[in-house]
Amino acid sequence: MIINKFPGTHITAELLNPKHSNFCEVFYESPPLQPEVVMGSVNAGTSYTGSLFEMGQEGMTGAFYGILSVQQNFVGKHPYQKIHKTLHRLAENNETAFIDDFDSDFGVQFALVQKPPIDTACIDFDGTVFVDVFKDHLRPYQIDANYAMIYVVPPLADLYSTPNDFLNAIEDTAENIIRAVMYYNKNFTLHNSPNSLKLKPINTIRVCLFSAGYFNSFQMSHDQIASYIYHGIASQLHSAETYIVNVQFENNYHEVMATGLKSETQDFSILRKLMAE
Repeated sequence: MIINKFPGTHITAELLNPKHSNFCEVFYESPPLQPEVVMGSVNAGTSYTGSLFEMGQEGMTGAFYGILSVQQNFVGKHPYQKIHKTLHRLAENNETAFIDDFDSDFGVQFALVQKPPIDTACIDFDGTVFVDVFKDHLRPYQIDANYAMIYVVPPLADLYSTPNDFLNAIEDTAENIIRAVMYYNKNFTLHNSPNSLKLKPINTIRVCLFSAGYFNSFQMSHDQIASYIYHGIASQLHSAETYIVNVQFENNYHEVMATGLKSETQDFSILRKLMAE
């Protein structure tokens, strides 16, 4: 469901509602109606010691691992963690680094890292974003629109002194998602594609509610987190050449307690109000 356009842009915001369970599809499981869609899906990863930049834990990143490990044949292994650690090391004191040549046993043809800027509210690895572009024959469900994974290290509340610091880091992380995609689109696609790869710009971003669940020891509401994610994304969409045309928000269901009663609400329902203001 298209809600509205982001202020000052022609970029649409779309609410995705779950079809068969409490959770949206992290990738298209059938081809989208618009054949021009080139989608990067946000995976809320981890910065925990021993599993830094890894897929395969519970929750969102576990869903990505379940799909990709089967379809790209790496069950029990962690090739994306290896890619991400290598990129982060290559970047050193810079904000970005990329790899454009992968062995046949990797499922990606191109990958980059975008660290948060130096003045960010993010602490340690929080806010780091990786763009992993799948090889043509290894896209999830063999659907061309499933073009890339956007792996995000979500802010972990335990690292922050106040709830406001935590929320500001969430907003900065959302900004960095758009910054990473714009950097990729501008510098590595179409006629700028490295290594004869013929890479396409990502024009659609699918976003989950990151830094909720066990990352959220301050117990901020989903509406609060969703608002900061929205504002972070909106603040970066004013460049003339983003190539981005649509941002999809996964409006998953979650349980809440109110006056002693358990009920369900959705992650990004607050967007209807935010975009009507």
